[in-house]
Amino acid sequence: MKLRFSSFVAVVVLFVFSFCLVASANPTIIINGQVKDYNPPAEIKDDRVMLPLRYVIEDEVFAGEVFWDSLLNKVALNCQGKYIELFINDSKAKVNGEAYQLDTSPYIKDSRTYIPLRFISELLGAKVDWDSDKGEVNIKTEGVPLKKPIIKDREVFAYYYYQAFAEFKQNAHLFDTVSFRWFETNYKGDIYYEYQDDYRNILKFADEKGIAKYASVVLMDTNALHTLLSVPQNRARFISNILEIVKRDNYDGVDIDFEFINPKDGIYFTLFLKELKAALGNNIPLSVAVFARTGHEQFATPYEYQKIGQIVDKVIVMAYDYSYPTSKAGPVAPLWWVEEVANYMANNIPPEKVMLGLPTYGYDWANGGKGTTVTASRLASIKAKYRLTANFDYNNMSPYYTYYDEWGNYHQIWTENEPSLKEKLKVAEKYGLGGISFWRIGNGFNDLYNLLGK
Repeated sequence: MKLRFSSFVAVVVLFVFSFCLVASANPTIIINGQVKDYNPPAEIKDDRVMLPLRYVIEDEVFAGEVFWDSLLNKVALNCQGKYIELFINDSKAKVNGEAYQLDTSPYIKDSRTYIPLRFISELLGAKVDWDSDKGEVNIKTEGVPLKKPIIKDREVFAYYYYQAFAEFKQNAHLFDTVSFRWFETNYKGDIYYEYQDDYRNILKFADEKGIAKYASVVLMDTNALHTLLSVPQNRARFISNILEIVKRDNYDGVDIDFEFINPKDGIYFTLFLKELKAALGNNIPLSVAVFARTGHEQFATPYEYQKIGQIVDKVIVMAYDYSYPTSKAGPVAPLWWVEEVANYMANNIPPEKVMLGLPTYGYDWANGGKGTTVTASRLASIKAKYRLTANFDYNNMSPYYTYYDEWGNYHQIWTENEPSLKEKLKVAEKYGLGGISFWRIGNGFNDLYNLLGK
């Protein structure tokens, strides 16, 4: 299964047209032959069909996400890869930051927000017909030509972590390769499970779906990494243990996730990868996760990118955590930085081996303190408890939320959404990279899955 990043574009079309609407004040909406029983119904204002915004959220065809900003009197729609900002009683709008002029302004009636649907439909590209005799708006998304995919014939390499079987099963059709990050090692090269999961059934399911299975092993201790990598006997023991696991559980590949290596141990890490690849042979691919780099950094790195690119089969570039828990609040993966990273990697590693890592998580910073990780469930609980304001930073192409907690602390939550991820997918295509990776299955955010073809 290869990438189908924008097979979504015409899937959804917020209805409406405006061909001199002179019929009933409550037109009938028909989508792909199905009459929609909306209550309250659509209505006509100034010869334009208007519809309550709630249906953008509730109808599976539309699959939109909505944010309300009471300070700006603004409603924002994250819908099918477009970030659309509409302002109540204002004819101005924005789409991914670009200004537009509306014929009819959004308004609030009976506590419902009504939006002008011709504008939305033209953005999303529907085939729309108006029958003035019957007072019907007929929307057809089936058979509408799709836009050219953002990226095609590229691999989707997903990391699985911590009891995420349900999410894995739900989205299995989107993955080519899944790296199961449930193994740890130590300074001696022993390998053990980091957490309990349904290992056997998960691997069986991956086989049934034709998904390549990688055994991913992690170690994030600088001193332990030094001892493991610099001592030949420890490297040999670790490689032997990997081979045993691959043979025992029939893994299709191996992934190494060693982080916080002392730069002085970089030569040992490269040597280890060379030894491991020789032991695995040509039939068992080897991937390695590395920190992102642009080439402008002043600090040393343990990753010998060019040499690593010659040894391994895939290089997973972690193009995220530009802002991280102990840094100041900011975008997790600003677009300008991701592009610099992709450019550097493509010039130091064969591009077809590079997998551009994408984040499906965020961080919540309070009063400039340490950030905490935000998953979909965590964000939902914050939204339920506090009044959040949704924002979008167009300089970094990153969404973020702000709010005050009950103690008066000011919070910023920076994360990703469909528009921000879509632009990163374009970067992977621009530099001819082998595909994308993401951290991780289990975070619960659906934005990337939507882009991959749901």
